[in-house]
Amino acid sequence: MKVTLLNPEETKDIFHWWGMASKVCYATETDNPSAIGKGCKFSKHYSGSRARYILFQIDECPRFTIDQAVRHEVGVMKNVQSFRYVDKSSFAYEIPVEITGNNELVTEYHKHMMKTIDLYSKIQEYVYDKTNSHERANEQARYVLPMATHSSFIFGLTVEALIHFCNMRLCVRTEDVHRKLAMLIKEAALEVLPELKADLVPNCQAMLWCPEGRKSCGAYPTKKELKETLKALTESGAVNE
Repeated sequence: MKVTLLNPEETKDIFHWWGMASKVCYATETDNPSAIGKGCKFSKHYSGSRARYILFQIDECPRFTIDQAVRHEVGVMKNVQSFRYVDKSSFAYEIPVEITGNNELVTEYHKHMMKTIDLYSKIQEYVYDKTNSHERANEQARYVLPMATHSSFIFGLTVEALIHFCNMRLCVRTEDVHRKLAMLIKEAALEVLPELKADLVPNCQAMLWCPEGRKSCGAYPTKKELKETLKALTESGAVNE
């Protein structure tokens, strides 16, 4: 999987424009709008940041992961590679990680994919001869493509949406391939926006409690456990109310 930040220079200036869009609220005159932008990030006032998107191109990504990623809606734009217009007669694909230690299964898996590629090509060739349309040939052949087929998509996120995506998808309960995508997006973003390091973390690290309930990995307390701990500390006088 490969993640490329498409607009690094624009992204570097995001706090400047965040401040420019926010300073009108209090009629603030300043030569340093970035300071206002960073102050808004600290106080979680995101409205001024929503006109700017951080654009990522993701390549060599299994289609099932793309289908999960594009479920994110608020503050997000996405364009997915079309299997109707793009020839996939020699498609790359993901291998299930849990079978990689079983040579027999891996061999059988590759054979299955090779048969699929062969069938795809046969359908594609037949339909093209019949219709003289590459588009129609790809469209009809794509019926056999597996969810593991590698594809590409553009993923644009506001700062607010990027933080939410990482909060959700860096969790250890996230599917391994999708978590890898989130890690690569985080790394690409931090190269130009190191100010987001404390924000691009799993939900538990951001909130200091785990919202996964009984499915928690146990690294952080549940909300109920945190409340009970704080109540006990307050009652013991260790902390003030």
